Amino acid sequence: MAIEILSYKTSILNPLIKIISIVIFCIGTYYFYMARQKYGGQLKTIANLLFLGGLAGIASAISRIIGDYILFTKWGESVFFLIFGLVSLYVAYIVRDRFIEAAKALGLMGAD
Repeated sequence: MAIEILSYKTSILNPLIKIISIVIFCIGTYYFYMARQKYGGQLKTIANLLFLGGLAGIASAISRIIGDYILFTKWGESVFFLIFGLVSLYVAYIVRDRFIEAAKALGLMGAD
C-alpha cells in the first residue's frame, strides 16, 4: 500500500514541485540576465552561458509538465535538460580555470 502523498498520479506534491521548479529556474535565469547586463569580459561570458542554461532549464521544466498530457514533449524535457547539463559543465570548466589562475597569482597552495 503506497503512501498517498508520494503517489505520482494523486499527490499534490507532483504538480507543486513542477511549478516550484519552473519558478526557481525563472528567478535564477533573471539573475543571470541582470548579471549579463551589468558585467563585462569573462563575467559576461559566464553570465551569458548561465542565462542560456537557465532558459534550457525552464524549457525542460515546462516540457515535463506538458509531457504529462502530450507524450512527445517528454523528449523535449530530456533534450533541454541535457543542454542545461552541458552548459553547466562548460561554465564549471571556465570557472575552474579562473580559480586556478587566481590561486597561482596569489601564491596559494593547490594551484595545480
